[in-house]
Amino acid sequence: MAFPYIFESNFENPTTPFGWDSETDTETQLDCPHYSKLAGLPYNTAAPYNGAYCLRAVLSGGTADAYVLEGDINISLAANNFFAFNVWFSTDFTGTADDTINLFEAISVSGVAEVTVSARIVAATNVINLGIGKTVATSWSAYEIERGKWYTVEIDTTPATSAAGVIDLYLTKEEQPASASVAATQVGSLTNLAVTDGTLGIQDHLATTTGTILFDRFIQDDVRIYPETDRFTTVKTLTQSGHIFVGPGKVCNATLLSGAGTDCVLEIFDTDTANSNDHDSSKLELHNTANSETVDPAGVPFDVIRGCYVKLTGTNPRAKVQFKSAVSGSVGTIRGYGRKRT
Repeated sequence: MAFPYIFESNFENPTTPFGWDSETDTETQLDCPHYSKLAGLPYNTAAPYNGAYCLRAVLSGGTADAYVLEGDINISLAANNFFAFNVWFSTDFTGTADDTINLFEAISVSGVAEVTVSARIVAATNVINLGIGKTVATSWSAYEIERGKWYTVEIDTTPATSAAGVIDLYLTKEEQPASASVAATQVGSLTNLAVTDGTLGIQDHLATTTGTILFDRFIQDDVRIYPETDRFTTVKTLTQSGHIFVGPGKVCNATLLSGAGTDCVLEIFDTDTANSNDHDSSKLELHNTANSETVDPAGVPFDVIRGCYVKLTGTNPRAKVQFKSAVSGSVGTIRGYGRKRT
């Protein structure tokens, strides 16, 4: 993986605007729900892709846009950039008319979308497809999106002038390798402006489209990011604060990795609500003192009850945590624990 990323959001900050610069949501369609709240929904796979929170957009018969916006999503002309995010559509996601919904837009300083990922619902077949284009998708993957499954959406794009801009889309279903990715037909011959901002959410949808969309793990970089090979691995690498797992478990080891700045701090808290203010829940703290130094803790392994929240601070921190958890090994156990959580 590249390090550091140009921009990253794991949605583990549940406070609006969820780690982005701003939120637009006039009809209260967007939130960042806790896994225990998702566990109460009538969808048997509704859970964050990782951690304790994810972004949720609910289409409930309105047409108002609902999205988060980030001003650090920058792409210079002729610069090759990559995006990746995870998306999930509810089992009751449907439309009574053909509809195209813009999920992601990379926007120029003039406010025009230069790169767009859209979802399309076809009323006659109820099929969901994803596509790419400039202001709206013009090329659609024939790959049918299965409801109730997470997908990694990857965009490979080079905005350029004089009809030299290109976009590619790759789709990977959860628990499948990147080699199983399905590519949409390339969109080329685009004339672009430089990108300065990006949005994620729902835009330009019809009132006839209803259902829930979940988003998680949004990353931008100048090399391909690739899907995670194991959603439920027991060794996690972090480049920003987040929940390693939820519910009771054991932290076996934690390491600040080399390559970070010399001011980095790793703290682990026994919480599943990103609460780092309770000193009694603090379980471990590491500091680095040299840019190339790898720091290993004393006092491991140790148990946590609520969950494992890793707080990272400093210049480009990077850490690895090894753990054991009886809850976070499958969607079913996470949802079961979430329904019983008090």
